[in-house]
Amino acid sequence: MKKLFKGYSPWGFLSFRHENQEPPWYLTGYTPVKKIHKAASMGDITQVQRMLEFGDVDVNITDRKKRTALHYACAHGQSEMVALLLWYDCNIEARDRDESTALIKATQRQHEECVKILLENGADPNAIDAYQNAALHYTVYNNTVSIAARLLAFNADTEVKTKHGYTPLILAVLENKQEMVELLLQSDANINALDNYKRSALIHAMRAQSKDMISLLLQQGADASLMDVYGATARSHAVFETFQVSGHHPCIPVKTPTQEM
Repeated sequence: MKKLFKGYSPWGFLSFRHENQEPPWYLTGYTPVKKIHKAASMGDITQVQRMLEFGDVDVNITDRKKRTALHYACAHGQSEMVALLLWYDCNIEARDRDESTALIKATQRQHEECVKILLENGADPNAIDAYQNAALHYTVYNNTVSIAARLLAFNADTEVKTKHGYTPLILAVLENKQEMVELLLQSDANINALDNYKRSALIHAMRAQSKDMISLLLQQGADASLMDVYGATARSHAVFETFQVSGHHPCIPVKTPTQEM
């Protein structure tokens, strides 16, 4: 993770082991054991159909981590398999051991066609996993703008918060994803939403020394007067002495805070 987070994850849930794992922990460990899960992972339509039509196999059967065939199909990007399993009336909202739905898994793995099929078949875009994250948080972190746009088109909540109170917009600012920030603002995300330390997106942009992000947020009406739990405003967090923060942008130098907030 970036040093910006000062020792903790932007998610508010990752353990030390997970923070230092490459690739991200949610991209690993999806190796199937049961026959139907193996077939779903490989996209073997014929085999899965045969098992469901003529075998004594439940389409919603789970492994020891509570993963269904739909989870495995989404994890491995098998969009045709996703459609088949839905045709066989699988549980689209089934949860694995991490409380992840198939939609959350598809967004984690950045499989847009799977996301599309799930949303069109009624998957809940606002489901929250065990780590207090929604599909939109993972999409923002992965910077998959097209998937984020799909989620938003199906009414994904722009104000849903992580354990640390990060909305998708705040997370996008923390990750310096400008195109994602623009998309979220176009979708009426609250520009002045606050995290658990009462820090807004603008305050985080100041702390990250992101001049372009600061300019964008100010242009879109971010409130520079909001104070965090330490009584510091975006002005207090400014790191460029020549960068001005006010509604009228007067030429008043802003000093960098002398102590960590």
